[in-house]
Amino acid sequence: MAIAKEQIRQIISENNISTVADVYSLLKESFKDILQELMEVELDASLGYQKN
Repeated sequence: MAIAKEQIRQIISENNISTVADVYSLLKESFKDILQELMEVELDASLGYQKN
């Protein structure tokens, strides 16, 4: 799934990205959130029910 250039421009604009460090920070936060969601889904599937 490719991201269109316009979507990338919007992400840059919305997150005030101006340096490589800003890109790294955004990717780090995004990856952390995705990984957390994946772990929760895996746990739900393993246990057969959702947390709480």
